Amino acid sequence: LNVSWTVVTGTAIGFVVRYSTDSGTETDPLSDAMKRSGITATSTTLTGLQSGTTYYVWVAAEILGAGVQGPYSMRVSNAVPGAPTNLMISPPSGSCDQLMVTWT
Repeated sequence: LNVSWTVVTGTAIGFVVRYSTDSGTETDPLSDAMKRSGITATSTTLTGLQSGTTYYVWVAAEILGAGVQGPYSMRVSNAVPGAPTNLMISPPSGSCDQLMVTWT
């Protein structure tokens, strides 16, 4: 799941991303939400997630280092897509060096 955000004006030196399958509250993730800290870019990829599951994500700026951070962003959610179904591979008519892949 790719997550990106816009930096607000201030003294952010990094970011903390928390994510969970439970929605928590709008601006406060649950204490058992998974956490990634020390992110210096304005995007990250969350890996190891379960297909077809909705994840809730919050982002906070690390403003003074040493674990001090600003408030969390508003909660956003997104479902990790499931595996493709009805996968079909066929050569386009008149072609012997190409394949067409379709799925739903």
